Amino acid sequence: MARIIIRRMRNLCWLLIVLAAAAFSVGTAIAFSHTVLLLEPVGYWRGAIGFLLFAIALRMMDSRT
Repeated sequence: MARIIIRRMRNLCWLLIVLAAAAFSVGTAIAFSHTVLLLEPVGYWRGAIGFLLFAIALRMMDSRT
């Protein structure tokens, strides 16, 4: 049971990393095109950092078990 939970947490971490990469890419594309899509580019970059920090926190919790 514990291995299943650890595997799911690792998959969640990878999902958060992919979302962070997508948010960073969208923010960069919006910044270079000088447009706004729901948020300014800074909002996407802040979201990317938030996703990465959450993934790091989950990995740190995973390593303690």
